[in-house]
Amino acid sequence: MEKIATFFSGTVKVYRALKVLKYAFWKYRLQFLVMTGLGFLGGMLGGLGIGMLIPLFAFVTQQDGGAGSTFHHFVSKTLAFFHLGYNLPLILGLMVSLFVAKAGIIILANYINESIDGNYVRDNSSMLFKKTLGSDWSFLMNQKVGYLDRIITGDVSSSGAIIMAISDVLVRIASLIAYAFIAFRISSTVTAISMIGGALIFISLKPLLYKARKLSRYLNVGNKELSHIFNESLIGAKTLKAFAVESAVVKKSSQYLENLRKTQLKISLIGNIQNAMFEPVSLLFVSGLFIYHYKSPDFNIASFAVIVYLIQKMYSFIQAIQTKLNTINSSFTYLNTMLEYQNSVDKNQEKSSGNKSFKFEEVMSVKEITFAYPGTDINTLSNIDFSIKKGEMIGLIGPSGSGKTTLVDLFLRLLKPQEGAIAVDNIDIDSIDLKGWRKNIGYVSQDIFLLNDTVETNIRFYDDSIRHEDIITAAKMANIYDFIQDLPNKFETQVGERGVKLSGGQRQRISLARVLAKKPSLLILDEATSSLDNESESLIQEAINGLKGKITVLAIAHRLSTVMNSDRLIVLDGGKLIETGTPDELIKNADSYLYKSYHVKDK
Repeated sequence: MEKIATFFSGTVKVYRALKVLKYAFWKYRLQFLVMTGLGFLGGMLGGLGIGMLIPLFAFVTQQDGGAGSTFHHFVSKTLAFFHLGYNLPLILGLMVSLFVAKAGIIILANYINESIDGNYVRDNSSMLFKKTLGSDWSFLMNQKVGYLDRIITGDVSSSGAIIMAISDVLVRIASLIAYAFIAFRISSTVTAISMIGGALIFISLKPLLYKARKLSRYLNVGNKELSHIFNESLIGAKTLKAFAVESAVVKKSSQYLENLRKTQLKISLIGNIQNAMFEPVSLLFVSGLFIYHYKSPDFNIASFAVIVYLIQKMYSFIQAIQTKLNTINSSFTYLNTMLEYQNSVDKNQEKSSGNKSFKFEEVMSVKEITFAYPGTDINTLSNIDFSIKKGEMIGLIGPSGSGKTTLVDLFLRLLKPQEGAIAVDNIDIDSIDLKGWRKNIGYVSQDIFLLNDTVETNIRFYDDSIRHEDIITAAKMANIYDFIQDLPNKFETQVGERGVKLSGGQRQRISLARVLAKKPSLLILDEATSSLDNESESLIQEAINGLKGKITVLAIAHRLSTVMNSDRLIVLDGGKLIETGTPDELIKNADSYLYKSYHVKDK
């Protein structure tokens, strides 16, 4: 009963694997069919080419072809049918031509196989990258950068190895059938025994396949975790150095590397065992074949050489098929991971809920908004209600954790409230085209994101519609133009990885210029000066004050000096709006958050 259960369990696994392979690669069925046809054609050409040794030997020795007499007669009749003379040059020419044609088929098959793999990796990496960037923020914020990197590049590439292996297996099987057909014409008994022997070897190695898949699954997860450690450590290299913990990080990564080394070694050992078994088995079989035929009265050295060559090629095909199945088996976990991620990212695609054009003429309103993050029972925002008139500068202040950044994410439509809505001129922003909305919202965050490129490229930021004149204007508005002009290459100066060649204030002002270059209707400043020195803050503050009345501004700040020039202040605490008013009104109110914050600062 246990053996029966194991058999059915194995059958179910094979069925599931085939189902996954069909789902992943069914669209390549035409290419697979072409590859199979080329494999069979190449096999027939190769088999016929080596089979020409029999009539060649018979012609030279003037003897019958022995066990290959049927093939000999077939060649003779074929040549006679085409009115070709039976001579040595013709036989040699046919043999060479057949092998040359086979070589051409192999080159073509390999080219098609490489093309399929290249197209697969290109299309799927591009598709996953596009869908990842197109997924909603609540999904992205829970992902590990290292994992995504490994999936989009490593897992897709490993999955491409499967498609190449499948193509190769189909070619080998077709070639095996072709060689078997030729071998059967020479000796059906020997060929049948050889095929049975090859099948038995194939079946005996099946347990190793399952072992290799289990190890590959561990290797897949381990590589992703290691990639995450590398990415995380490089991003935070400055902090790691400041805490002098480099050795601890290296030790942690070394443990992963050692485990991965051992796993890779085991996988390699399994593959080597499988490959090594074929040579002695095939040698034993050839030896037995020789002993059996040598004493036969119709033994013929040419026929024997051809049948041995064909059987050896058939065993090499079986070995190659086994090797490619190992590749499919070991790479299957990468395909599964990729498909699972694809399914997950498909379910979390960001969708535009509206198609109306953006228009902001009078007022933007936050209407009784309540929001809680998924999986939590506590509201981050509760019944938030206020409005922003066009051209106003609104300061949003409050202690850490009060919900300021969450409110910003709602304005950016990265999140959606459970209750209430944000409206512009009494139109719910969810009814406005998402891309059109974001093109009209400028966002400057505390965490500055700069490309490792020139100053101009960072200000243009993938928007080719922005002219150089617009970049100059934006740089002047952001109070960074004079600094850029003093740089060695001005706007063409490289800023380094994440803007490492610039100071914090310079990076922030370039980030502000980037936003201003797209001429937004609403500018959101999220803690834009919180990590800057006084001089840099002053320059940013000067730039912000210069925007007053020209652009509608929502400025979130810890530093109260950043928002003291605002038209109105809105104060959040514990996810609730606790007070609102002009800076002058609130600073005079001893019970206000603004008044208390200033007095705490003074103390």
